[in-house]
Amino acid sequence: MPITRRRLIAGSSAAAAAAALGPAFRGDDVADWLRRPSVAFAAGRTRAMPPPGAARHLLSRATFGQGRGDVARVEAMGTSGWLDAQLAADVGAAGSDPAVEAALAPLETLGWTAERIHDASADLVQRARIRDELVAATLYRAVHGRHQLFEVLVDHWANHFSVYMDDYHMMMQTVADRDVLRRHALLTFRGLLHADAADVAMMQYLSTLTNTRRGPNENYAREVMELHTLGVGGGYGEADVKAVARGFTGWNRSDATWRFEFRAADHDSSAKTVLGLPIRATGVDAGHEILDRLVDHPSCRRHVARRLCARLVADEPPAALVERVAAAFGADGDIRAMVRALFSSPEFAAAVIEPSGGGPAKIRRPMEFWAAVLRCLGVDASCVLTIPKDGDYSGRPERYLQLMAHMPFRWRSPDGYPDVGTRWKGAHIMLSRWNFGLAAAENRLGGIDIDLVEQMAGDAVPGEAGAIVDYWADRLLPRPLIDSDRAMLVEVVAGGGTGRVTADEAAERVPMAVALLFDSPYFMWR
Repeated sequence: MPITRRRLIAGSSAAAAAAALGPAFRGDDVADWLRRPSVAFAAGRTRAMPPPGAARHLLSRATFGQGRGDVARVEAMGTSGWLDAQLAADVGAAGSDPAVEAALAPLETLGWTAERIHDASADLVQRARIRDELVAATLYRAVHGRHQLFEVLVDHWANHFSVYMDDYHMMMQTVADRDVLRRHALLTFRGLLHADAADVAMMQYLSTLTNTRRGPNENYAREVMELHTLGVGGGYGEADVKAVARGFTGWNRSDATWRFEFRAADHDSSAKTVLGLPIRATGVDAGHEILDRLVDHPSCRRHVARRLCARLVADEPPAALVERVAAAFGADGDIRAMVRALFSSPEFAAAVIEPSGGGPAKIRRPMEFWAAVLRCLGVDASCVLTIPKDGDYSGRPERYLQLMAHMPFRWRSPDGYPDVGTRWKGAHIMLSRWNFGLAAAENRLGGIDIDLVEQMAGDAVPGEAGAIVDYWADRLLPRPLIDSDRAMLVEVVAGGGTGRVTADEAAERVPMAVALLFDSPYFMWR
């Protein structure tokens, strides 16, 4: 059963609740939560949430959260015009996001070659720097990236081809992020798969480097079919796993440069049959022929389509939508065509509720929630680009992602972070969501400056409780408030008074009201 504040508060002191949640939580973590008003939103509990408009619905799935002016921009361009701009040919290319590129310039390791990373690998400080700078860049791009759909897709492919970035060899994930994921995120799945298979971080993670004719290792063979291409039940068997493993024997890296290297002496050149057909190529080309065989199999297009639909539409996407997106796969897996087919489909337009009618179709995972809070508040998240030398993120925005167990590149198994809502409803995750929203609203995030009352003054919001609630609901939420929920929030801002709110009262009450909006199902669900 999902945790709620009401369930957790029953009979619990802050210290006892913190102890129950685990050693990562302090008493003040729970105390922050305990001082909130006890409210119960009708939306998703006693009444269905109102549907969002087309612009907000698109932004809730195709971005990490609606930023200031985004809704008006999409409405002015039209959803198809906005989508065209997000899928333009130059998106993701050097120079296409100059403000973000300038901000990331001090993170020098993002541009390091494989050789430079290899040379730094013996230095513990440099190893940590390489890892931390990639994580920092990933978080900054999620908040500030101009091409939000591109950033969402990069995150999707990073999860599809998941690598746990911990072991020192995994420092090469910096190269994979730059030269594989970001380069191919909007091109073809075929090109992305070939590039990923020869990526040194992936070869290290899934043991291709130890796969030789004298001792075949089946890790990559198994995962490339089960996770990357065909899916469970996709038409392959154990004989295919063994043949694929033998096909990739000899794929390795240079010990001197950490670049891809094929070692012919380690390759098994015997005959191989994969998915019922012989592999005719030999040497390094055998592996590439196998990858092409997998991409050409009908199960591949359905598996890739289903995972895209699960990320962008629903945990259990409609079968008709999966087939529609699979049909757009084409010969090579045209990613732009698949994304267009998805967002232009009637199934996507209808995905504001679960197929059962029980509620919205997608919950924001922790990183999506984290980025959405910062984007909706319109803050400068440059603080994430300053790496703490001691690795201590206490008081900073990143600490909440650590507590929610959703830092980039930190999922240990190759299946990637789960993309279903049930995985992200644990007590420790919900408590950290609530507290992150409150800390942001109260301007208590280290390195970030947020003044909600100043923002309202800049937008000439009247000092009246109803106007204040309407302003923040419009700024933050992808769908309108139910009247009873609006009235509840108006009461919080009015403080039981007449509805007029002084500047001092606004400074005291608005942060809590905004935090409650972040807590609400309106914001938690996409």
